[in-house]
Amino acid sequence: MFVYMKKTILLFSLSFILNTVSIAQIPVMQRNLILEPYFGFPTGNVLWNNGGSDTKLNYKVNGGQFSYGGRLEYMISDNFGIGVDGNYVKTGFHYDSLSSTYNNTTGQFDTIANHYDKTNTRIRLMIRMNKHFYKDDNVDTYFGFGIGYKIATKTPSTNDENPYWIDNQNITYTQESAIIPISCRIAVGIRYFFTPNIGFHIEFGIGGGGLMQGGLALKF
Repeated sequence: MFVYMKKTILLFSLSFILNTVSIAQIPVMQRNLILEPYFGFPTGNVLWNNGGSDTKLNYKVNGGQFSYGGRLEYMISDNFGIGVDGNYVKTGFHYDSLSSTYNNTTGQFDTIANHYDKTNTRIRLMIRMNKHFYKDDNVDTYFGFGIGYKIATKTPSTNDENPYWIDNQNITYTQESAIIPISCRIAVGIRYFFTPNIGFHIEFGIGGGGLMQGGLALKF
């Protein structure tokens, strides 16, 4: 009886150790759900930082330097997952411009300060697919592809009585929407789990958000 119990305990211990090692070597596997809140960088504000000139007074960039988003992935196999990816970004700029207008009453030129603002907001929601190509005890790497819908709104405002947007173009100063309301992203990323369920991720991609995205990786 004692020998039988000893063998049973030994087999149970070996089975537990093997299962633990197997789990440790696969940080994500089939039926896992991964939630990733993230920041994206850069935004369009980086391009507008150098938009000032001698004719644009008090030039400043509006909005943040980061986009905000989140991904949810469900592992339908050990090496392939599907989910959703959404992000939001607001960019823009402001400047003042002085102009002179002839005053018929005084017979002099009056200096007028005009204010120009432009805000660009983008909301993206994509279906996301990830192919996982390398894993070890803590690391998970993947190729990602996403495609979906984009809402982009460019909203200008000014006190100029002759409102034309002067930006190397002659465009009437009115609100504009996305010409093609489609968002697409191709990316490669890496996750590092420092506990079985908590880690961080970094992703580099083209389209559908910042060139670099990073944040938490939460596994359920």
